[in-house]
Amino acid sequence: MAEPQSIPEDPFLKSLLMLIRAHDGSGAWEAMPDAEVIAPFIVTKEQRREIPLIGDPDPDILWRVELYYSAIGLAIEQRTGFNAAPIMKIHHEGWGRMLLTAGRLVVVNSYLRDLHRFGFDSPQAMIDKAAKIIDGAVAVIERFPEAAAAS
Repeated sequence: MAEPQSIPEDPFLKSLLMLIRAHDGSGAWEAMPDAEVIAPFIVTKEQRREIPLIGDPDPDILWRVELYYSAIGLAIEQRTGFNAAPIMKIHHEGWGRMLLTAGRLVVVNSYLRDLHRFGFDSPQAMIDKAAKIIDGAVAVIERFPEAAAAS
């Protein structure tokens, strides 16, 4: 993992931080600076090269993937009013699929690979990737609002 960087003010990042801290039963992350809490999501290219692809993905990595997409789902809900629930199916070798559904509509369909190396070059890169996914999901909901409202 990279050294903590300063992080930009961003609603997506604030939601991600809130979700991470919600899992902290002892309160240790509450006093920790935001950059330090986000640090495990930042993985440089050099660090990625050092991570072997063989073996099961670390449970902490799977947890970070789930939190990342949950924060995306929360952002989608904030923009559209429709709850976007994540569904993750990961093979033990580190590849799989992440779906976010709103009603009966699949709003995000991301194929995940090399989960052993999950991370972003910088906080801004993480924000930019999330914004692209969120914008795409919002566009799908705007195109098919009846399916998103269906239960």
